[in-house]
Amino acid sequence: FVLNQFIRLAKSEGKHVSVTATTGLAATHLGGTTIHSWAGIGISDNLPSGFAEHLGKGRKEIIEKTDVLIIDEISMLHDYRLDMVDEACRLVRRKDEPFGGIQVIMSGDFFQLPPVSNNNEGVQFAFESPVWEWAKPVVCYLSEQHRQDDVNFLSILSAIRSRSKIDEIFRELSVRKIEVKEEET
Repeated sequence: FVLNQFIRLAKSEGKHVSVTATTGLAATHLGGTTIHSWAGIGISDNLPSGFAEHLGKGRKEIIEKTDVLIIDEISMLHDYRLDMVDEACRLVRRKDEPFGGIQVIMSGDFFQLPPVSNNNEGVQFAFESPVWEWAKPVVCYLSEQHRQDDVNFLSILSAIRSRSKIDEIFRELSVRKIEVKEEET
């Protein structure tokens, strides 16, 4: 909801907004594309030499025209891939500033899904990338919960997210356990 409102407002001000996400499903919800496709990096782990020269004309034009880049589900993007997006933007736009001067709006919850890895060893989040530090993003936290009306359940979910009060949570959830009786045939 918040991203859609921001996108609508930015477009109404004449900004060229590129809407992306780390997964196809998340991108579809926003009417966008994956960040991998948008930046032309695909599933590569690094940019090939001559990247900008070999990038398609249409892809280059999109990157060149973008004023604002939205990246949703940022928690699922590896640090090195965020650096690849930055490098692709700088190469195409020929500007040595973070993301080639594009305003980047990253949205996500680092308490949720981490980047997918084959072995989970050495997984680095996007906020651990050099470009994150270089860009010095302003971090905004949403403090109101709109999906849960049950205050007790909401406090349980919040405690799980922060990994606190584990014993209390376990006791509370155990009380809600419902025994399932097997049906007689």
